[in-house]
Amino acid sequence: MSKILCIDYGKKRIGLSITNSIRSIAFGLDTVNSNNIICTLYKYLKSEDIDTIIIGLPIRFDNSLFPLEKEIKKFIKIINNKYPNLIIKRIDERFTSKIANYYLINTNTNTRFKKHLLDKISATLLLQEYIKY
Repeated sequence: MSKILCIDYGKKRIGLSITNSIRSIAFGLDTVNSNNIICTLYKYLKSEDIDTIIIGLPIRFDNSLFPLEKEIKKFIKIINNKYPNLIIKRIDERFTSKIANYYLINTNTNTRFKKHLLDKISATLLLQEYIKY
């Protein structure tokens, strides 16, 4: 069975996570600069058997979308053009950053690494939520 890659898209940093081959566990994979996401995505699609990408959907409490959604849609269009056989699905990402931040606050993580870890943990939480169902 192929793996699922999850993207927690941000303006500066993008968190990535991936499932195991039986799609039962999500693992934090990487946090990359948003300018490098296409190259990084290519690297993982080349080295891993991935057929599905999950991308967070930035929904506000009033169910409207954050302005970041415009950039995410452009990004999805690029992926669809480069990799037309990939399945792309969206998942509500409300609270994932807050939950990830809660985990980091309650650990002895060095402050320098918290932002880097936050995005990777958020992507892992999103993917775990997706594979749960």
